[in-house]
Amino acid sequence: MLPWWGWVLLWAVILVGGGVLVGLRARRTWRSAKALTAELGRAGELVSALEAAAHERRADEDPVTAVTQDPHRLREEHRARRAAQSADRAVRRAERMPPWARVD
Repeated sequence: MLPWWGWVLLWAVILVGGGVLVGLRARRTWRSAKALTAELGRAGELVSALEAAAHERRADEDPVTAVTQDPHRLREEHRARRAAQSADRAVRRAERMPPWARVD
């Protein structure tokens, strides 16, 4: 069994050790929070620069959507594009055929 001063010493060591542990954790948390704040500041600057660049780019060209255009003209453009693709495919297919299989 410990004498009374042994118990006081034991509790003092436990309290001081706990205080040191809490102090170290608090210091680590404070430094981490400072680093996070600095990183958030840099990220905010980057986001504002990207927003400015996006706004400049958006101002340069107005997007043309299919919803605002004439559906008949769009259908004709689509059919013309498909016909051109089909003709290109036919030419490529004819070039790949051996000479003896070509029908002219």
